[in-house]
Amino acid sequence: MSETQAAELFPIISREQSENAFRAALNLFVGRGRRYSSKEVQIGTGVSHRLIDCCRSYPSGHPDHRPMHMGAQMSLMAFLGPEFTSEWIKLAGQVAFHKPEGIDHDEVEEAARDFLAAKGKAHHPDSPGGREIAECEQDDLDDKVAVLRAVG
Repeated sequence: MSETQAAELFPIISREQSENAFRAALNLFVGRGRRYSSKEVQIGTGVSHRLIDCCRSYPSGHPDHRPMHMGAQMSLMAFLGPEFTSEWIKLAGQVAFHKPEGIDHDEVEEAARDFLAAKGKAHHPDSPGGREIAECEQDDLDDKVAVLRAVG
């Protein structure tokens, strides 16, 4: 028995949910009457149009479904842009955006932390909810910094 089975741990988003969300997002951007044809996406990404069409046509769990490996998915994300990526990762409660040229993630993180520190001083820890507000804001900032680093 594997460690995962012994501990009865399961991911909060299943492979099936992720693949189906990817399929739904792909269908919004690729196909007849959409922004791109699967052939155009193949030319732009190097991912076979047959694999793209297979991912668009068959939900996870279907006998003809063929999963797309992460490199191919990332290639599609790079080509189709943050609108596509956001549509896919909204399942995880996140969004994507284009990274501005010359962005320094450490400077952004430092500015955000300085802002939080200044804002935290405005909340007296002994006031009703003061400590909880500061803790929630710190957790929120940590989440945003993690997303920023992932994008960069």
